[in-house]
Amino acid sequence: MINKILSAVLIILLAAPVWAEEELYFRAPTQLPRVTREMQTPGYWIGRIANPDQLLLDHTAVTEFNASVQNQLGLTKDITRMAGEYDGHFLRQQLTERFTGLQDKNWSGVPEGFHAAMQTALAIDAVADEIEVGYGVITGYADQRFLPTETGLYAVPGDIDFDELQNSALDIGTPVLILHASADGQWLYVLTDLSDGWVRADKVGRCSREAFQEFADARANPVVITAAKADVYVDEKLSLPHDHLRMGAILPAALTESDLFRRVLLPVRNTDGRLAIRPGFIAFDKSSAGYLPFTPRVIIEQAFKLLNAPYGWGGMYGEQDCSRFILEVFTTVGLRLPRDSGPQAKSGRLLARFDLKTPLDEKRGVLQGVMPGSVVLTMRGHIMLYLGTVDGRPYAIHSFWAYREPAQEGDRVRVVNRVAVSDLDLGEGSAKGSLLKRLTGVVDVSAVGAVEEE
Repeated sequence: MINKILSAVLIILLAAPVWAEEELYFRAPTQLPRVTREMQTPGYWIGRIANPDQLLLDHTAVTEFNASVQNQLGLTKDITRMAGEYDGHFLRQQLTERFTGLQDKNWSGVPEGFHAAMQTALAIDAVADEIEVGYGVITGYADQRFLPTETGLYAVPGDIDFDELQNSALDIGTPVLILHASADGQWLYVLTDLSDGWVRADKVGRCSREAFQEFADARANPVVITAAKADVYVDEKLSLPHDHLRMGAILPAALTESDLFRRVLLPVRNTDGRLAIRPGFIAFDKSSAGYLPFTPRVIIEQAFKLLNAPYGWGGMYGEQDCSRFILEVFTTVGLRLPRDSGPQAKSGRLLARFDLKTPLDEKRGVLQGVMPGSVVLTMRGHIMLYLGTVDGRPYAIHSFWAYREPAQEGDRVRVVNRVAVSDLDLGEGSAKGSLLKRLTGVVDVSAVGAVEEE
Protein backbone atom coordinates (compact mmCIF):
# COMPACT_ATOMS: atom_id res chain seq x y z
CA MET A 1 0.00 0.00 0.00
CA ILE A 2 2.82 2.41 0.89
CA ASN A 3 4.51 1.77 -2.46
CA LYS A 4 1.25 2.49 -4.28
CA ILE A 5 0.83 5.76 -2.38
CA LEU A 6 4.42 6.80 -3.15
CA SER A 7 3.93 5.94 -6.82
CA ALA A 8 0.76 8.02 -6.96
CA VAL A 9 2.52 10.98 -5.32
CA LEU A 10 5.41 10.68 -7.80
CA ILE A 11 3.02 10.68 -10.74
CA ILE A 12 1.31 13.81 -9.42
CA LEU A 13 4.65 15.57 -8.90
CA LEU A 14 5.90 14.70 -12.39
CA ALA A 15 2.69 15.90 -14.01
CA ALA A 16 2.41 19.09 -11.99
CA PRO A 17 3.57 22.41 -13.45
CA VAL A 18 6.59 24.31 -12.18
CA TRP A 19 6.58 28.11 -12.15
CA ALA A 20 9.77 29.99 -13.10
CA GLU A 21 10.10 33.53 -14.41
CA GLU A 22 6.30 33.67 -14.88
CA GLU A 23 6.32 30.67 -17.25
CA LEU A 24 4.59 27.33 -16.76
CA TYR A 25 6.78 24.25 -17.14
CA PHE A 26 5.28 20.80 -17.62
CA ARG A 27 6.92 17.42 -18.15
CA ALA A 28 6.83 16.36 -21.79
CA PRO A 29 5.28 12.99 -22.61
CA THR A 30 7.71 10.08 -22.98
CA GLN A 31 6.64 9.71 -26.61
CA LEU A 32 6.43 13.14 -28.18
CA PRO A 33 3.47 14.18 -30.38
CA ARG A 34 3.31 12.43 -33.78
CA VAL A 35 6.15 10.05 -32.83
CA THR A 36 5.15 6.38 -32.94
CA ARG A 37 6.66 3.42 -31.13
CA GLU A 38 8.32 2.23 -34.34
CA MET A 39 10.08 5.55 -34.83
CA GLN A 40 12.03 5.06 -31.60
CA THR A 41 14.51 2.60 -33.12
CA PRO A 42 17.18 3.14 -35.79
CA GLY A 43 15.84 0.33 -37.98
CA TYR A 44 12.69 2.25 -38.82
CA TRP A 45 14.71 5.08 -40.36
CA ILE A 46 17.40 2.90 -41.88
CA GLY A 47 14.69 0.92 -43.67
CA ARG A 48 13.48 4.09 -45.37
CA ILE A 49 16.88 4.80 -47.00
CA ALA A 50 17.52 3.33 -50.45
CA ASN A 51 21.18 2.49 -49.79
CA PRO A 52 21.92 2.80 -46.07
CA ASP A 53 25.33 1.14 -46.40
CA GLN A 54 26.66 3.54 -49.01
CA LEU A 55 30.12 4.74 -47.97
CA LEU A 56 29.74 8.50 -47.85
CA LEU A 57 33.42 9.28 -47.24
CA ASP A 58 36.35 6.90 -47.11
CA HIS A 59 39.33 7.39 -44.79
CA THR A 60 41.15 9.67 -47.23
CA ALA A 61 38.08 11.81 -47.82
CA VAL A 62 37.44 12.11 -44.06
CA THR A 63 41.01 13.36 -43.67
CA GLU A 64 40.45 15.90 -46.44
CA PHE A 65 37.20 17.05 -44.84
CA ASN A 66 38.91 17.55 -41.48
CA ALA A 67 41.73 19.49 -43.12
CA SER A 68 39.20 21.71 -44.86
CA VAL A 69 37.34 22.51 -41.63
CA GLN A 70 40.63 23.28 -39.91
CA ASN A 71 42.67 25.05 -42.56
CA GLN A 72 40.12 26.68 -44.88
CA LEU A 73 37.44 27.59 -42.35
CA GLY A 74 39.57 27.84 -39.21
CA LEU A 75 36.83 26.20 -37.11
CA THR A 76 39.11 23.66 -35.41
CA LYS A 77 42.79 23.60 -34.47
CA ASP A 78 45.63 21.11 -34.28
CA ILE A 79 47.35 22.10 -31.06
CA THR A 80 50.10 19.53 -31.61
CA ARG A 81 51.37 21.67 -34.50
CA MET A 82 51.33 24.98 -32.63
CA ALA A 83 54.47 26.81 -31.62
CA GLY A 84 55.90 26.59 -28.13
CA GLU A 85 55.10 30.25 -27.41
CA TYR A 86 51.71 31.94 -27.08
CA ASP A 87 50.79 35.64 -27.29
CA GLY A 88 50.31 36.82 -23.70
CA HIS A 89 48.72 40.11 -24.82
CA PHE A 90 45.97 38.14 -26.56
CA LEU A 91 45.39 35.88 -23.56
CA ARG A 92 45.19 38.82 -21.16
CA GLN A 93 42.66 40.51 -23.41
CA GLN A 94 40.64 37.31 -23.72
CA LEU A 95 40.57 36.68 -19.97
CA THR A 96 39.66 40.31 -19.25
CA GLU A 97 36.86 40.50 -21.82
CA ARG A 98 35.37 37.20 -20.72
CA PHE A 99 35.42 38.19 -17.04
CA THR A 100 34.00 41.66 -17.74
CA GLY A 101 31.23 40.21 -19.88
CA LEU A 102 30.20 37.80 -17.14
CA GLN A 103 30.54 40.45 -14.42
CA ASP A 104 28.24 42.88 -16.22
CA LYS A 105 25.28 40.48 -16.35
CA ASN A 106 22.58 40.28 -13.71
CA TRP A 107 23.05 36.70 -12.50
CA SER A 108 20.83 35.03 -9.95
CA GLY A 109 22.19 34.39 -6.46
CA VAL A 110 25.79 35.51 -6.99
CA PRO A 111 27.69 34.87 -3.72
CA GLU A 112 28.92 37.95 -1.88
CA GLY A 113 32.46 38.83 -2.94
CA PHE A 114 32.36 36.43 -5.89
CA HIS A 115 33.57 38.86 -8.56
CA ALA A 116 36.42 40.16 -6.41
CA ALA A 117 37.52 36.60 -5.65
CA MET A 118 37.43 35.71 -9.34
CA GLN A 119 39.43 38.77 -10.31
CA THR A 120 42.12 37.66 -7.87
CA ALA A 121 41.96 34.04 -9.01
CA LEU A 122 42.40 34.98 -12.68
CA ALA A 123 45.85 36.44 -11.94
CA ILE A 124 45.77 38.32 -15.23
CA ASP A 125 48.73 40.53 -14.29
CA ALA A 126 50.86 37.38 -13.98
CA VAL A 127 50.45 36.56 -17.67
CA ALA A 128 53.75 37.18 -19.44
CA ASP A 129 53.91 39.05 -22.73
CA GLU A 130 55.20 35.88 -24.34
CA ILE A 131 53.93 32.67 -22.72
CA GLU A 132 56.05 29.55 -22.70
CA VAL A 133 53.45 26.90 -23.39
CA GLY A 134 53.09 23.93 -21.05
CA TYR A 135 51.95 20.49 -22.16
CA GLY A 136 49.61 17.96 -20.66
CA VAL A 137 46.94 15.32 -21.12
CA ILE A 138 43.56 15.11 -19.40
CA THR A 139 43.70 12.21 -16.93
CA GLY A 140 40.16 12.37 -15.51
CA TYR A 141 36.84 13.62 -16.84
CA ALA A 142 37.09 17.41 -16.55
CA ASP A 143 34.56 20.22 -16.77
CA GLN A 144 35.98 23.15 -18.71
CA ARG A 145 34.91 26.45 -17.17
CA PHE A 146 34.83 30.11 -18.21
CA LEU A 147 36.18 31.06 -14.77
CA PRO A 148 38.41 29.09 -12.37
CA THR A 149 35.63 27.98 -10.02
CA GLU A 150 33.05 25.24 -9.56
CA THR A 151 30.54 27.84 -8.35
CA GLY A 152 27.79 28.31 -10.91
CA LEU A 153 26.16 31.41 -12.36
CA TYR A 154 22.51 31.16 -13.40
CA ALA A 155 20.33 33.46 -15.45
CA VAL A 156 17.13 32.19 -13.79
CA PRO A 157 16.81 31.46 -10.05
CA GLY A 158 17.00 27.74 -9.36
CA ASP A 159 17.79 26.87 -12.98
CA ILE A 160 20.78 24.75 -11.96
CA ASP A 161 20.89 22.78 -15.22
CA PHE A 162 22.11 25.88 -17.05
CA ASP A 163 25.34 26.98 -15.42
CA GLU A 164 26.56 29.88 -17.53
CA LEU A 165 30.16 29.21 -16.49
CA GLN A 166 30.15 25.77 -18.10
CA ASN A 167 32.03 25.93 -21.39
CA SER A 168 32.59 22.29 -22.27
CA ALA A 169 33.85 19.02 -20.82
CA LEU A 170 36.97 17.03 -21.68
CA ASP A 171 37.39 13.27 -21.74
CA ILE A 172 40.41 11.32 -20.56
CA GLY A 173 43.14 11.35 -23.18
CA THR A 174 42.48 14.87 -24.50
CA PRO A 175 45.81 16.63 -25.21
CA VAL A 176 45.97 20.19 -23.86
CA LEU A 177 48.27 23.18 -24.04
CA ILE A 178 48.68 24.85 -20.64
CA LEU A 179 48.70 28.64 -20.93
CA HIS A 180 48.12 29.94 -17.42
CA ALA A 181 47.32 28.98 -13.81
CA SER A 182 44.97 30.50 -11.25
CA ALA A 183 46.47 32.43 -8.35
CA ASP A 184 46.13 29.42 -6.04
CA GLY A 185 47.39 26.94 -8.65
CA GLN A 186 44.24 24.83 -8.38
CA TRP A 187 43.07 25.62 -11.92
CA LEU A 188 44.80 25.62 -15.30
CA TYR A 189 43.77 27.55 -18.38
CA VAL A 190 44.09 25.06 -21.23
CA LEU A 191 43.67 25.03 -24.98
CA THR A 192 42.35 22.02 -26.91
CA ASP A 193 41.64 21.48 -30.59
CA LEU A 194 38.02 22.54 -30.02
CA SER A 195 37.82 24.85 -27.00
CA ASP A 196 39.67 26.76 -24.31
CA GLY A 197 38.96 27.39 -20.64
CA TRP A 198 39.74 26.48 -17.05
CA VAL A 199 40.04 22.92 -15.78
CA ARG A 200 41.03 21.66 -12.37
CA ALA A 201 44.78 21.13 -12.17
CA ASP A 202 44.35 17.67 -10.65
CA LYS A 203 42.70 16.54 -13.90
CA VAL A 204 45.84 17.23 -15.96
CA GLY A 205 49.03 15.20 -16.20
CA ARG A 206 51.87 17.56 -17.13
CA CYS A 207 54.58 16.34 -19.46
CA SER A 208 57.37 17.39 -21.77
CA ARG A 209 56.67 18.49 -25.31
CA GLU A 210 58.21 15.24 -26.54
CA ALA A 211 55.95 13.08 -24.37
CA PHE A 212 52.95 15.21 -25.38
CA GLN A 213 53.72 14.72 -29.06
CA GLU A 214 54.35 11.00 -28.62
CA PHE A 215 50.96 10.51 -26.96
CA ALA A 216 49.17 12.68 -29.53
CA ASP A 217 50.77 10.76 -32.40
CA ALA A 218 49.75 7.44 -30.81
CA ARG A 219 46.11 8.58 -31.07
CA ALA A 220 46.41 8.03 -34.82
CA ASN A 221 45.87 4.34 -33.96
CA PRO A 222 42.76 4.80 -31.83
CA VAL A 223 40.35 2.76 -29.86
CA VAL A 224 37.09 4.68 -30.39
CA ILE A 225 34.24 4.66 -27.89
CA THR A 226 31.07 3.63 -29.75
CA ALA A 227 28.72 3.23 -26.78
CA ALA A 228 26.95 6.15 -25.13
CA LYS A 229 29.48 5.75 -22.34
CA ALA A 230 32.20 3.20 -21.70
CA ASP A 231 34.23 2.51 -18.59
CA VAL A 232 37.98 2.18 -18.83
CA TYR A 233 39.38 -0.40 -16.44
CA VAL A 234 42.88 -1.01 -15.10
CA ASP A 235 42.62 -4.83 -15.14
CA GLU A 236 41.96 -7.43 -17.81
CA LYS A 237 38.97 -8.82 -15.91
CA LEU A 238 37.23 -5.45 -16.28
CA SER A 239 36.52 -5.32 -12.55
CA LEU A 240 38.55 -2.26 -11.46
CA PRO A 241 37.06 0.82 -13.14
CA HIS A 242 39.22 3.93 -13.51
CA ASP A 243 36.75 6.39 -15.11
CA HIS A 244 34.46 6.52 -18.11
CA LEU A 245 34.58 8.05 -21.58
CA ARG A 246 31.79 9.39 -23.77
CA MET A 247 30.90 8.36 -27.30
CA GLY A 248 33.55 9.43 -29.80
CA ALA A 249 36.35 9.70 -27.23
CA ILE A 250 39.57 7.95 -28.21
CA LEU A 251 42.61 6.47 -26.51
CA PRO A 252 45.68 5.09 -28.25
CA ALA A 253 45.45 1.37 -28.93
CA ALA A 254 47.93 -1.09 -27.44
CA LEU A 255 48.63 -4.42 -29.07
CA THR A 256 46.81 -6.88 -26.80
CA GLU A 257 43.16 -7.59 -27.58
CA SER A 258 40.69 -10.31 -26.61
CA ASP A 259 37.02 -11.13 -27.03
CA LEU A 260 36.43 -9.32 -23.73
CA PHE A 261 38.45 -6.12 -24.01
CA ARG A 262 40.59 -3.78 -26.07
CA ARG A 263 43.82 -2.66 -24.47
CA VAL A 264 44.67 1.06 -24.54
CA LEU A 265 47.33 3.48 -23.37
CA LEU A 266 45.74 5.10 -20.32
CA PRO A 267 47.10 8.51 -19.23
CA VAL A 268 47.23 8.93 -15.44
CA ARG A 269 48.52 11.63 -13.13
CA ASN A 270 51.32 10.77 -10.71
CA THR A 271 51.39 12.20 -7.19
CA ASP A 272 53.83 14.85 -8.43
CA GLY A 273 51.37 15.95 -11.12
CA ARG A 274 53.36 14.46 -13.98
CA LEU A 275 51.91 12.32 -16.76
CA ALA A 276 52.36 8.57 -16.71
CA ILE A 277 51.03 5.95 -19.11
CA ARG A 278 49.45 2.76 -17.78
CA PRO A 279 47.65 -0.10 -19.50
CA GLY A 280 43.88 0.36 -19.67
CA PHE A 281 41.09 -1.94 -20.82
CA ILE A 282 37.80 -1.09 -22.53
CA ALA A 283 34.98 -3.57 -23.16
CA PHE A 284 35.14 -4.99 -26.68
CA ASP A 285 31.46 -4.37 -27.42
CA LYS A 286 31.62 -0.69 -26.39
CA SER A 287 34.51 0.30 -28.64
CA SER A 288 36.02 -0.04 -32.08
CA ALA A 289 39.57 -0.59 -33.26
CA GLY A 290 39.74 2.48 -35.48
CA TYR A 291 36.89 4.63 -36.72
CA LEU A 292 33.61 3.21 -37.96
CA PRO A 293 32.70 3.46 -41.67
CA PHE A 294 30.87 6.66 -42.55
CA THR A 295 27.54 5.34 -43.79
CA PRO A 296 23.95 6.45 -43.13
CA ARG A 297 23.35 3.23 -41.20
CA VAL A 298 26.28 3.81 -38.86
CA ILE A 299 25.39 7.45 -38.17
CA ILE A 300 21.75 6.66 -37.39
CA GLU A 301 22.66 3.65 -35.23
CA GLN A 302 25.17 5.72 -33.27
CA ALA A 303 22.63 8.52 -32.78
CA PHE A 304 20.06 6.10 -31.39
CA LYS A 305 22.54 4.74 -28.86
CA LEU A 306 22.09 8.13 -27.18
CA LEU A 307 18.29 8.07 -27.36
CA ASN A 308 16.85 9.22 -23.99
CA ALA A 309 20.29 10.24 -22.70
CA PRO A 310 19.82 13.31 -20.45
CA TYR A 311 20.46 16.77 -21.83
CA GLY A 312 23.66 18.35 -20.49
CA TRP A 313 24.33 22.05 -21.06
CA GLY A 314 28.00 22.40 -22.06
CA GLY A 315 28.58 18.76 -21.14
CA MET A 316 27.30 19.19 -17.58
CA TYR A 317 27.00 15.94 -15.61
CA GLY A 318 28.89 14.13 -18.36
CA GLU A 319 25.94 14.44 -20.73
CA GLN A 320 25.46 16.24 -24.02
CA ASP A 321 23.78 19.35 -25.36
CA CYS A 322 22.63 19.62 -28.98
CA SER A 323 26.04 20.28 -30.51
CA ARG A 324 27.87 17.77 -28.30
CA PHE A 325 25.37 15.15 -29.46
CA ILE A 326 26.19 15.88 -33.10
CA LEU A 327 29.91 15.94 -32.30
CA GLU A 328 29.87 12.57 -30.54
CA VAL A 329 27.95 10.82 -33.31
CA PHE A 330 30.14 12.04 -36.17
CA THR A 331 33.40 11.61 -34.27
CA THR A 332 32.83 7.85 -34.29
CA VAL A 333 33.41 7.89 -38.07
CA GLY A 334 36.46 10.15 -37.78
CA LEU A 335 34.97 13.57 -38.56
CA ARG A 336 36.42 16.40 -36.44
CA LEU A 337 33.58 18.88 -36.13
CA PRO A 338 33.72 22.06 -34.04
CA ARG A 339 32.31 21.99 -30.51
CA ASP A 340 29.42 24.50 -30.90
CA SER A 341 26.34 24.49 -33.12
CA GLY A 342 27.14 27.74 -34.97
CA PRO A 343 30.52 26.58 -36.31
CA GLN A 344 29.09 23.10 -36.93
CA ALA A 345 26.53 24.68 -39.25
CA LYS A 346 29.45 25.98 -41.34
CA SER A 347 31.34 22.68 -41.46
CA GLY A 348 29.69 21.05 -44.45
CA ARG A 349 28.05 21.88 -47.74
CA LEU A 350 25.12 24.22 -47.31
CA LEU A 351 22.24 22.63 -49.23
CA ALA A 352 19.63 25.24 -48.39
CA ARG A 353 19.26 28.45 -46.42
CA PHE A 354 15.96 29.66 -44.98
CA ASP A 355 14.51 32.41 -42.82
CA LEU A 356 11.29 32.90 -40.88
CA LYS A 357 9.52 34.09 -44.03
CA THR A 358 10.36 31.00 -46.11
CA PRO A 359 7.14 29.06 -46.80
CA LEU A 360 6.95 25.85 -44.78
CA ASP A 361 6.04 23.84 -47.88
CA GLU A 362 9.26 25.03 -49.50
CA LYS A 363 11.24 23.76 -46.53
CA ARG A 364 9.41 20.43 -46.61
CA GLY A 365 10.15 20.10 -50.32
CA VAL A 366 13.87 20.62 -49.81
CA LEU A 367 13.99 18.04 -47.01
CA GLN A 368 12.16 15.48 -49.14
CA GLY A 369 15.13 15.50 -51.50
CA VAL A 370 18.06 14.98 -49.08
CA MET A 371 19.41 11.70 -47.72
CA PRO A 372 19.40 11.13 -43.96
CA GLY A 373 22.55 10.00 -42.22
CA SER A 374 24.78 12.87 -43.30
CA VAL A 375 22.53 15.93 -43.01
CA VAL A 376 22.17 18.24 -40.02
CA LEU A 377 19.44 20.83 -39.61
CA THR A 378 20.34 24.19 -38.14
CA MET A 379 18.56 27.04 -36.46
CA ARG A 380 19.61 29.82 -34.16
CA GLY A 381 21.25 28.17 -31.14
CA HIS A 382 20.28 24.62 -32.07
CA ILE A 383 21.29 21.74 -34.35
CA MET A 384 19.65 18.38 -35.15
CA LEU A 385 20.35 15.18 -37.10
CA TYR A 386 17.88 14.70 -39.93
CA LEU A 387 16.14 11.30 -40.01
CA GLY A 388 13.80 11.56 -42.98
CA THR A 389 10.19 12.35 -43.79
CA VAL A 390 7.01 10.41 -43.08
CA ASP A 391 3.91 11.41 -45.04
CA GLY A 392 5.66 14.65 -45.94
CA ARG A 393 6.45 15.45 -42.33
CA PRO A 394 10.22 15.82 -41.55
CA TYR A 395 11.74 14.22 -38.44
CA ALA A 396 15.00 14.60 -36.54
CA ILE A 397 16.79 13.20 -33.51
CA HIS A 398 18.35 15.81 -31.25
CA SER A 399 19.31 16.67 -27.70
CA PHE A 400 17.10 19.44 -26.36
CA TRP A 401 15.68 20.75 -23.13
CA ALA A 402 12.12 21.78 -23.95
CA TYR A 403 9.57 22.84 -26.52
CA ARG A 404 6.56 25.17 -26.40
CA GLU A 405 2.93 24.50 -27.12
CA PRO A 406 0.05 26.97 -27.26
CA ALA A 407 -2.33 27.08 -24.29
CA GLN A 408 -5.13 29.35 -23.11
CA GLU A 409 -2.91 31.00 -20.50
CA GLY A 410 -0.04 31.49 -22.99
CA ASP A 411 2.71 29.20 -24.13
CA ARG A 412 3.15 26.07 -22.05
CA VAL A 413 6.74 24.84 -21.85
CA ARG A 414 7.13 21.05 -22.08
CA VAL A 415 10.43 19.90 -20.59
CA VAL A 416 12.03 17.05 -22.57
CA ASN A 417 15.57 17.24 -21.13
CA ARG A 418 16.98 14.37 -23.22
CA VAL A 419 17.86 13.08 -26.66
CA ALA A 420 14.58 12.42 -28.45
CA VAL A 421 12.98 11.87 -31.83
CA SER A 422 10.58 14.60 -32.89
CA ASP A 423 9.00 15.95 -36.00
CA LEU A 424 9.76 19.51 -37.07
CA ASP A 425 6.18 20.62 -36.43
CA LEU A 426 6.93 20.45 -32.71
CA GLY A 427 6.14 23.86 -31.21
CA GLU A 428 3.60 24.75 -33.91
CA GLY A 429 1.28 27.56 -32.84
CA SER A 430 3.54 28.78 -30.03
CA ALA A 431 4.98 32.28 -29.84
CA LYS A 432 8.36 31.06 -31.07
CA GLY A 433 6.88 28.83 -33.75
CA SER A 434 7.65 25.28 -34.83
CA LEU A 435 11.10 23.84 -35.38
CA LEU A 436 10.35 23.89 -39.09
CA LYS A 437 9.45 27.57 -39.03
CA ARG A 438 12.69 28.38 -37.18
CA LEU A 439 14.81 26.18 -39.46
CA THR A 440 17.58 28.25 -41.07
CA GLY A 441 19.78 25.73 -42.86
CA VAL A 442 20.27 22.22 -44.23
CA VAL A 443 23.92 21.14 -44.17
CA ASP A 444 25.50 18.01 -45.64
CA VAL A 445 28.50 17.05 -43.53
CA SER A 446 29.62 14.37 -45.98
CA ALA A 447 30.84 17.05 -48.39
CA VAL A 448 34.58 17.18 -49.05
CA GLY A 449 35.81 20.74 -49.08
CA ALA A 450 33.51 22.48 -46.63
CA VAL A 451 31.61 25.47 -47.91
CA GLU A 452 31.23 28.31 -45.40
CA GLU A 453 27.76 29.68 -44.90
CA GLU A 454 27.53 33.28 -46.09
